[in-house]
Amino acid sequence: MNTNLSVQKMLRYVVIFLVFISAVLFLLLRGTDIRTVGEALAQTSVPFLVAGILLAEVFHLAEGVNIRILLTSFGYPVTFWQGMKYAYIGFFFSSVTPSSTGGQPAQLYAMKKDGIELAHGTLALVAELASFEIAVFFMEILAAAAWVQGKVKPSGELLILAASGFLMNILFIAGLLSVLFSYKLKERILRILHRLIERLPGGNKKKWEDKLDVAFRDFQTCADLIRREPKVMGKVLAVSICQVICWFSVPYMVYLAMGEYGTGYAQIYLLQTVLYMTAALLPFPGAAGISEYAFVKLFAGIYAGHPIAAVTLVNRGISFYGMLLISAVMMICLWKCGSDKRGCRNIVSSP
Repeated sequence: MNTNLSVQKMLRYVVIFLVFISAVLFLLLRGTDIRTVGEALAQTSVPFLVAGILLAEVFHLAEGVNIRILLTSFGYPVTFWQGMKYAYIGFFFSSVTPSSTGGQPAQLYAMKKDGIELAHGTLALVAELASFEIAVFFMEILAAAAWVQGKVKPSGELLILAASGFLMNILFIAGLLSVLFSYKLKERILRILHRLIERLPGGNKKKWEDKLDVAFRDFQTCADLIRREPKVMGKVLAVSICQVICWFSVPYMVYLAMGEYGTGYAQIYLLQTVLYMTAALLPFPGAAGISEYAFVKLFAGIYAGHPIAAVTLVNRGISFYGMLLISAVMMICLWKCGSDKRGCRNIVSSP
């Protein structure tokens, strides 16, 4: 990978992302009394805001822990801080690129720099993603049940998006599990890749095919290890469930921070689950735009004393934009530490 090109791409993505977010904020605040919004923000409870930030940061922590669990099971001596580095890199690049397409390639690049084989890193990321989506699916089942019972009532376009997101997640999980455990599917993919290599111009095709076969065997070896050691995926899934519960609990901390007490935790948690379902299909960076829109539609009815624009700013500020800032800072710090062994020997170490 060309470092200069990577920096250029990163800057381009960040600029596009900032322009997009500026447009979202403009639309959110348009027609709203800015002074009223400012007063509402000034009155928020700091302890509850801190609690919300800590719950949101569990998202990064859980992903780092899960990546470390998986790579360690493959025989790599990955430290806690290395796992966190991969987590922060993944969150940052997934957030600023459309459809989260930049996260996994950036993580694999960082892993390769640390001596982790591409096939092993890919399998770890696929397994971690599958675990997260399964944990989300458990929550979506609860939301769907509450939906049928009339406890949550998305309507119009949100109803269509939520239902579509629920169905697509089922297909997505099935696809991820197939890639992990279906030998026939991987053989079919391998044959397709071989055909593509044969059609490429130039020589050294045999060299690329041999590398592909080695990567396939490495991937399959690690997949077999996961199948033989179900406790590994059990640990990863348990961490993912904690991750999702904490992340989906952030709106309740915001609710308390704004001084509201009329709606219970379960109701707000279910609304947040439905919100996640609505944003799952759309290819916006960080689900920006649709998340703010869906939050206003779903949560406006439970806030009696504050403008919903202020509440949306606080909620997204904690659950996404704050996390994005933390991931950017920590990604840079941990990357610098990784390239300076002497300066970071005491930092990047096993917990």
